Amino acid sequence: MRAKKVLAIATGLTPAGISFAPGLANACAVCGLDGNGVASLAFKHSVLFMISAPYVTFVIIGGVMYMAWRRAQRRGDSSVAGSPKY
Repeated sequence: MRAKKVLAIATGLTPAGISFAPGLANACAVCGLDGNGVASLAFKHSVLFMISAPYVTFVIIGGVMYMAWRRAQRRGDSSVAGSPKY
């Protein structure tokens, strides 16, 4: 029973102790850097790249599909789904 209490106290105090010393924790990659340094700007740009990558991929795939559909419409290809069959 005593071991459980010690474990509970240690589990509660460890995050509290780390929060008072963020330099030791290195919880955030940018927190320890200066605001306008090369590494700080690199982290900021990489985050923007990772956020925009899915949107750019979606636009490229959608654009290719739209161009293929338009080309099929110009050729009069009736094998494309959704095209009218005369």
